[in-house]
Amino acid sequence: MQTSEIKLELFRYIDSLDTSSLIVIYNQLISKKQEKETDFWNTLNEWQKNDIELGIADIEEGNKQNFDEFM
Repeated sequence: MQTSEIKLELFRYIDSLDTSSLIVIYNQLISKKQEKETDFWNTLNEWQKNDIELGIADIEEGNKQNFDEFM
């Protein structure tokens, strides 16, 4: 199925919906879009954020080790 056919089928389906169903589907689509746009940083707890910040500080101070040497 080509993109144009999918869009036309979606349009026809959306056009056939009653107002309440349309609102429900619209809200579902918007919430999915917002979930994808959420920055992962905002999903971390304070302990996780602190550990990441400590790791970044270590790297900036030169406290790092080559992975191959570590292994």
